[in-house]
Amino acid sequence: MSIRYRLMLRIIIVSILIVGGGALFAYEDVKHEARELFDAQLARSARLLLSMVQTYNETVDFPSLQTRLNENQLILDTPGQLEEGEELESGHVYETKLAFQIWGNNNDLLLRSISAPIQPITVQKNGYSYQTINGQQWRVFSLPSKDKRYLCLTAERLDVRNDLIGKISSDLFILFVVLIPVLSIIMWFALGQGLQPLQKLASQIHRRGAEKLDSVSERNAPSEISTIANAINKLLARLKEALDREKRITSDAAHELKTPLAAVRLHAELAQKATNKNDRIESINQVINGIDRTTHLVEQLLTLARLEPESLNLNFETLNLKQITIEETALLTPLAFKKNIDLSVSANDDIFVKAEDVSLRLLIRNILDNAISYTQAGGEVKLTLSSINNRICLSIEDNGPGIPPDDRKRVFERFYRGQNHETQGCGIGLSIVTRIVELYNATLEMNEPETGTGLIVTVCIPVV
Repeated sequence: MSIRYRLMLRIIIVSILIVGGGALFAYEDVKHEARELFDAQLARSARLLLSMVQTYNETVDFPSLQTRLNENQLILDTPGQLEEGEELESGHVYETKLAFQIWGNNNDLLLRSISAPIQPITVQKNGYSYQTINGQQWRVFSLPSKDKRYLCLTAERLDVRNDLIGKISSDLFILFVVLIPVLSIIMWFALGQGLQPLQKLASQIHRRGAEKLDSVSERNAPSEISTIANAINKLLARLKEALDREKRITSDAAHELKTPLAAVRLHAELAQKATNKNDRIESINQVINGIDRTTHLVEQLLTLARLEPESLNLNFETLNLKQITIEETALLTPLAFKKNIDLSVSANDDIFVKAEDVSLRLLIRNILDNAISYTQAGGEVKLTLSSINNRICLSIEDNGPGIPPDDRKRVFERFYRGQNHETQGCGIGLSIVTRIVELYNATLEMNEPETGTGLIVTVCIPVV
């Protein structure tokens, strides 16, 4: 289901609840106010009639009041009532649903309306009450005079107020029935207009591809869309960087693999054409060496690829740097033993650091492997651990040929091996070291020993 349909469904449900609740509240309020209004009219009519009767009885002869009321069709000379639905002359049918009576203190009926019966409408002497007259429900108000000489009764059939309440309620219901579809149609088009920036963004993304990872435009976009576009642009930038890095690694690897693979093929052909056993063995040994170099190159390339942010998941934990350094030194001891290199670790106490186990071991292994590989036979390699200014530092010092100052920056480039090519390698080890140093937000320095030749590589990891 699309966002548009989801929003429409929620808007319709909310609209029905709000409009329906409002209509129900309005109905109850109208019903209450209508009853209050009609009750007030009954009371006002009773006071008016009672005042007229008292005034005429004191200043004018009472029969003249009856005559006037009769002329205005308020009373009848003879007992009786209008039939249901019958209208008064030049009147309205609702007049037959209104009635009044005025009784004397001797229980004699002095005045009544055409629609009023001869019998008392109610026996209640004061206030409001409900009465049933000829099968109809009436609302009655009783008002006695202060001297108790007169009692005025005003009445109104309940269907008068029910008709009014029903009419208003039906209008509210019609409004409710009409408003929801109209509101739904308006909201449908309004949502379509509101979602256009999202459609434009989707169109821009659809036009992107592996060869075109340009940023999407955030121009005139709403803040919500701008946030999404910004996140997409960051993702596209990372993808572009990863693809460029992949292309660069692939290109460099292809270039670097040409030489060892060509050498392997050449020595394999020489072995195939060799006429004596010694030449064949020598060629096969060269093939094996070439395969080893190629295998080492591929392993280093895979290691380097795993250290990219997109594929690396660093789970930092507290590690004993001294213990890890000793373990990695022990692994490379056979290589040092072959060259009669004195390999030592100097650390007084256990040193703990926040790091990830595999990458930390790679860091130590590659620096130490380079030191052993480029140190002449009978040389010395020394590892020192220390804590300096809230940083844990690992220094690996050798007395080999060292690296000229001009080459110290370039040796971190991929496949760069400097001036000394006698030692086998692929020139990726220090690139791996550099990547790990960046991931740890650490520092790496190369310096010369105070005396003699060689190189000191120092990596300092900040204490978290």
